[in-house]
Order: sequence, then C-alpha cells, then structure tokens
Amino acid sequence: MKDGDMMKEVGIVMPAYQPDEKTIRVIEELRQVYKGPIIIVNDGSDASYIFNKLATFPEVTILHHAMNQGKGRALKTAFHYVLNERPDLRSIVTIDADGQHLTKDIIKLVHSLHEAADALLLGVRNFSQKHIPLRSKFGNECTKIIYRLIIGTKISDTQTGLRGIPTKFLPALLQVTGERFEYEMNILANLKELQIPIVEIPIETVYLESNKSSHFRPLHDSFQIYKVFFGYAMVSGASFLIDILLFFLFAKIFKIVAPMSFIVIATVLARLLSSLFNYYVNRHAVFKSGSKKSFYRYYVLAVFIMLASASLVQLLYSEWLHNGEVLLKVFVDTTLFIVAFIVQRKWVFQKEKHAS
Repeated sequence: MKDGDMMKEVGIVMPAYQPDEKTIRVIEELRQVYKGPIIIVNDGSDASYIFNKLATFPEVTILHHAMNQGKGRALKTAFHYVLNERPDLRSIVTIDADGQHLTKDIIKLVHSLHEAADALLLGVRNFSQKHIPLRSKFGNECTKIIYRLIIGTKISDTQTGLRGIPTKFLPALLQVTGERFEYEMNILANLKELQIPIVEIPIETVYLESNKSSHFRPLHDSFQIYKVFFGYAMVSGASFLIDILLFFLFAKIFKIVAPMSFIVIATVLARLLSSLFNYYVNRHAVFKSGSKKSFYRYYVLAVFIMLASASLVQLLYSEWLHNGEVLLKVFVDTTLFIVAFIVQRKWVFQKEKHAS
C-alpha cells in the first residue's frame, strides 16, 4: 500500500478547548506531510478566529459543542462521528491542541498503526529529563505507580494524549465512563478487561512554556481518576469506626448477660454489621456493579483476608522478627488492604458481561 493511501485510512482527532495560534501551526505543519482527514472538536471554546481559520483547510472537519463538556466528551463526540460518518477509516490518532506533539511523532504513530493494527498505541515520553515541569513529572510518576498497583500493567506514560486507536475498538471505548481528563485514564484502566493490548511508541518530550497551556488540574483531575480507590479507602475507614462503636455498644450490653463470652459475641456482631455496611456501600456507591454472586464472593474474600492477616503476622513474628507484632500487623494489613481492593474490583464486584 502506498504511503498516501495508507494515511487516508487514518484520521487525526484533536479535542480543542480555548486554542491559540499554536493550534493553527500544528495543523499547518501536519498538512505538509499528512494527507488524511483531520477532525477537530471545538469543546465550547470562544476562540472563533482560530476555528474560522482551521475551517479553511479542506482536510479539516470541525465538530462543535455549544458549551464546554470536557476532553472525554470531546473524544467521544469524535469517536461517534468516525463510526457514523467515516466508515472508511481503519484507525485514528488522537493529538492535543497545545503543540506538544511534534509532527514527526504524529506521523510515527500513523505508520505504526499499519504495523500494529490490533493494539492501542501510546506515544510515551521520557520523564527523566531535567526540563520536565515538576507537576507533570510528579503527576505521571504517581499515576504510573498507582495504575500498576491497581490494574497490574506497567505503562511508561499514563497521561499521554498521543494515542493510536484502531476504529474497531471505538464502540467498546465509548462504553468507558468519564467526561473530562479522567476518561483517558479510564480507557487505560479498562484495556485489560477489554483484552486490548498496548504498544508503546517513544516520542519527543516537549513542554511549551512549562506546560502553561494545559487545562489539566493535578489535584482535581487526579482525584477524578482515582476516586474509586479513594472512595474504597473512605468506606473502609467508616466501616472500621462502625466496627469499633458497635463493639463498644455490644460489649456494654452482653457484659451483663454473658460475662464469660461477651467479648466474642460483641466482636462477631460488630464485625457482621460493619461488613454488611462495607459490602452494601462498596457495591452501590464505590464500584457501582456486582451480581448476586458478589455477596458470597465478598464474604469468601473477607474470610481469606482475616486468615491471611493472622497467618502472615504469626509467621513473620515467629520465624524472623520475634518482636514488633503491632507494626507487623500494620504492614501486613496495609498490603492486604490493597489486595482486597484489587480483588473486589476485578472479581467480587466485576461488571456483568451481557450477551450481545
């Protein structure tokens, strides 16, 4: 297949919110070497001059949001357009509007899609370089570590907007939740479940004006990305407090009527009620999924975690350390806390697969 014909089967998708002259330069440079369609989504911007200029390029199609809805929604708008209006496209490459993706790297992904037609491509940057802004380096390192812990997959650059996507994956990606910056992370989090492999393509690391043009808000958008994990942690903390308060209450009651066994009774009743609270809130408010089997799976996991905690603390104490049992328990239970989150997300409260 000739290079020009291959390019015509790949569309460029650019979400744009309040773009400036850099966006025009990106498209002008791209048009010199790229012969395929370019789809730009105006996500409720008021930069009419920029979009009027972009509309003069014959390769460019501009889709409009009446108001700002977020990068995730802009990408979904483009995905819908490609599926409905451009069935001739085999793949797309998503790029950012701020000029941080070099033309040569965009073209590199276009060519790589021809060689890796069954994978999602990520243009990954090298964050070890000295010129990388601190907030970008810190944000990527944090998300990379947590992503690997939660999902179990190593990705070099979790925040890259330069991605190559075969159009056959778009229907599945449209089902992924998220409207703003969290959508791109949610895509990565769902790739393993969707059985879509990842191929990393090294690209240049470019940050213009210390990344001032980025609309990514580290604290707010990182919370959006990891709100499931934070919600899980908050529910676990609330369950712990409920367990302690109920134990105190039941101990007071049963100390009078069953002085020889009130501690066991209070412990069992408190743990039973607090675990029911934990199960219900996790299913309906945190993971927002789960079948009838989730109740039984939850308690299988709970028993396993309890036995694992006791066994590991005992083993470490008796075989190696012989002291510091409290610190041992804190370490073991913290590790099991993360394990329990992963198992609950992937098994206990797994999303039901509906037959098509």
